[in-house]
Amino acid sequence: MRRLVYLLVLMGVVLPALAAPPNPSPTPRRTHMQRAVLLEATRNTRDLGGLPTRNGFIRDGLVYRSGALCFLTEADVATMQALKLSTVLELRVDSEINKDGPDRLALTSSIPHHLRLPMSSSRGRGAEAYAVLLEENRQAIRGFFELLANRRSLPLLFHCSAGKDRTGILTALLLESLGTPREVILDDYMQSVRNSPGLVVHPEWLEMVFRVVDGAGGIEAFLKSKGVPAQIPEAIRQNIEEPVER
Repeated sequence: MRRLVYLLVLMGVVLPALAAPPNPSPTPRRTHMQRAVLLEATRNTRDLGGLPTRNGFIRDGLVYRSGALCFLTEADVATMQALKLSTVLELRVDSEINKDGPDRLALTSSIPHHLRLPMSSSRGRGAEAYAVLLEENRQAIRGFFELLANRRSLPLLFHCSAGKDRTGILTALLLESLGTPREVILDDYMQSVRNSPGLVVHPEWLEMVFRVVDGAGGIEAFLKSKGVPAQIPEAIRQNIEEPVER
């Protein structure tokens, strides 16, 4: 048997048992349930803490994504206040706010900063709308990254209406800039459907984000094209990443 293995190696045949195992992608440090912020009025609020990055993990309790906060109950407001947020970033446009109302946190809590960076798409549906959102919302993308680079803005929560499309795009860009494996980014994106079965998202919609980023020459080149200063991604890493030795 030993002679047979030796001959196969000489012939260039790599046996599965002899092949070096591939390095597995790092997995999240916390489960979806551990990252979830349980609220009565919305089921799509979660902490990005525990997701893997190139050098470690995102620190817990610093960056949250969510759907609209306009229907929060009193108990929900208390839950959100316990997060000790410094900034709530509103991505909804005026027509959405006029229809559904403003964030209840802005009306009833003492969170220091409530900021608006409206994101909208002038055309398209599905993956095409994602491409348009990336093309047309330079100010929102730049502002989002600049906020995360400012330590005083943290902890920060950002949200749109359902918490899946505009919020999902910004989440994907942030995680991509941190070196999070794309399969982890996609899994977090699809969590919106698991949290709220009535919502609709498709993997190919998020794949459009990756295609646009790759077409720009990578995440650094993409962010530069949106006016994000070169030092911002490193400042964000310093603020929210917990390095680990691997």
